[in-house]
Amino acid sequence: MRTLIVFIIFILLLGQLTARVDFFKTIYLLDLVTNLQMQLAFFSVFLSLILGFWNRSLMFILIIVNALVIIANFNGYIAVDLLPDEKYQIKESFEEQHLTVVQFTFDDEVSDSLDSIYEKLNALDKDITVLFNVTELHKTRLQTLSNGKYSYGLSKKVSLPSNIAVITKFPINSKRRNTFLDERGDILELNILFNKQTVKLLVMHPPKPKSKLNWQRKNLMINTLETMESNTENVSPYTIVIAELYTSIWSGNFPKLDNLITCSYAQGVYGNWFANHYLKIFGNFGAINTSHCFFSYRFKIENLESELVDKSLNNFVSYVLIMKEAN
Repeated sequence: MRTLIVFIIFILLLGQLTARVDFFKTIYLLDLVTNLQMQLAFFSVFLSLILGFWNRSLMFILIIVNALVIIANFNGYIAVDLLPDEKYQIKESFEEQHLTVVQFTFDDEVSDSLDSIYEKLNALDKDITVLFNVTELHKTRLQTLSNGKYSYGLSKKVSLPSNIAVITKFPINSKRRNTFLDERGDILELNILFNKQTVKLLVMHPPKPKSKLNWQRKNLMINTLETMESNTENVSPYTIVIAELYTSIWSGNFPKLDNLITCSYAQGVYGNWFANHYLKIFGNFGAINTSHCFFSYRFKIENLESELVDKSLNNFVSYVLIMKEAN
């Protein structure tokens, strides 16, 4: 039994090391394993503690090894609030210049909880709502949710590009659909007028990597986003990227956007998707970080939350983006 536990811990540690080796991003199955860092770390530490019933010295060694690997993998992605008063003052000073955002990905299977989810979205009443994996079956509910607001993706002419719907309280000055693949190959580019500034909003929803081909297509879309944002002509001081990427911050294929900050880095890693409903009992340790946001230096993020949704495998991800005044 002890030998089996040690072997399993060894495998779990190897799984955690996939996040440290860039080569693994080129291998389909290993790249998928890389996304499980939260779960691999949790079970590796748990089994190491159990091993202490037989061999405490080995337990302490394994705990130290686990701690070093976890520190290496989670460095920069654990939010620690050391200056709560200062943050509160900053938040108050920019109270009239903040954008509230919610993003949510619907499950692949149509759920009987659709009505309750849309009721919740209506109650949240965020400035920007971005929904992924929406279909024609959602159209009536989307029209109700967008009543009195501005939207993209709901008209018959556009018809939910890449299964995305965007709803905002602020005028959309321009809309552009950049298409690179025939299925979920769009990067939507909206210019929203907010606080006398034009905010560039990019939204994408690449294929879910259920097969190697879709994994390759997903990575191609991520590379395309990197190319778009690396072009200095496209750089805007007020830019937001919202995406359901089906990949985590630990993957070597995670977007490298030099001019933008990822929300996970600014607020700490969060989980938003559960592979199974039973995993919800583990809270954040049972979820994988797949839905992401990025923002430019003219913004500051606060209050990022990942909220459980009844009968759904996905969480609401909500946050506040505070616009900084230009010097």
